Amino acid sequence: MGKLIDRCSNVLRGHGPRRSIKETLQDLADELTGEEYADNYGSGDYILDFEAEIAEMFGKDAGVFMPSGTMAQQIALRIWCERDRNSSIALHPSSHLITAEHGGPLFLHNLRRLQFASYESVGDRTLTVEDYEALGARPGTILTELPYRPLGGVLPSWEELTAITDWARDRNIPHHMDGARIWQCRGFYEKSYAEIATLFESVYVSFYKDLGGLAGSMLMGPEDFITESRVWLRRQGGNLVTQGPLVAAAKVGLDRTLPQIDRWVERAQEIAAVLTTFDEITVHPDPPHTNMLRLYIRGDHQVLLDRHNELAEETGTFILSGLHPSAVPGVATTEMMFFENAMSFDVGQLKPFLERMLVP
Repeated sequence: MGKLIDRCSNVLRGHGPRRSIKETLQDLADELTGEEYADNYGSGDYILDFEAEIAEMFGKDAGVFMPSGTMAQQIALRIWCERDRNSSIALHPSSHLITAEHGGPLFLHNLRRLQFASYESVGDRTLTVEDYEALGARPGTILTELPYRPLGGVLPSWEELTAITDWARDRNIPHHMDGARIWQCRGFYEKSYAEIATLFESVYVSFYKDLGGLAGSMLMGPEDFITESRVWLRRQGGNLVTQGPLVAAAKVGLDRTLPQIDRWVERAQEIAAVLTTFDEITVHPDPPHTNMLRLYIRGDHQVLLDRHNELAEETGTFILSGLHPSAVPGVATTEMMFFENAMSFDVGQLKPFLERMLVP
């Protein structure tokens, strides 16, 4: 019968209808003129022009296209720490590099992570300059994720972010941005990407998480930093014979999807306003800073999910794919992100759906 989500007509989550590999590649090919030529190990006008375009967008001297953000960020941290002859790094305990990448920088590059107090005191909030001052050691580099995905897409205020950068620069510590989802943040700060990036010595962005590319990322920074990054790209096996299809998909996403993202943020705020009319529901942050939020519902996670799926089967409305126990007993939680599907979702169906789902 296929997945439940594929049988529903009013779907809130996701990047649009599921497509086959053939459909995906055909759609990409239809966006090309036939004048585009793939790079050869990173050499060629098509990829080099794109690297220069994105670097200029973020106000950086240069950029290098890489097949994955995991690779890009490990390279950035390695270079900054080696230049400083200091192998310690400071980043939020929920950072993707630690929690989802099995501590890659620690195992592959022998970097050491400095700890901010106890996990309980910082795990559920953004870091402040006071946290850095209390480290008790000088890191070789620091990393800030914008937005903090595990916290529901929370963004620190511009003043908080600037204070951290000032603290780091006073000590000649490079500040690196994990900007996998930076595309969502322009509205919150009311600043251009280049203005945001002025607070960082290096920046990583993803071309698939929001923009819908096949894969791929960009690492940006000073010219000499990027020259060194290209050497590390080769060392780590990322200098593929060609990344042409990944670059093409990134360019299409930038042209076609980026203009929609501010509307996705507005839709997230609209959805959150409906969710919070229920006493049983809390969203964080409220209102959302980006096109994501953390959802909390009072009740047993499996009972609630079973009700959701029964109603989805009956009504064709599909809201969430999973619920999990939270740190608070009797409260279920999940992450919600809003992309293409959210724009065609019938918001008028949300409240009646939840009224039935939350019935004891």
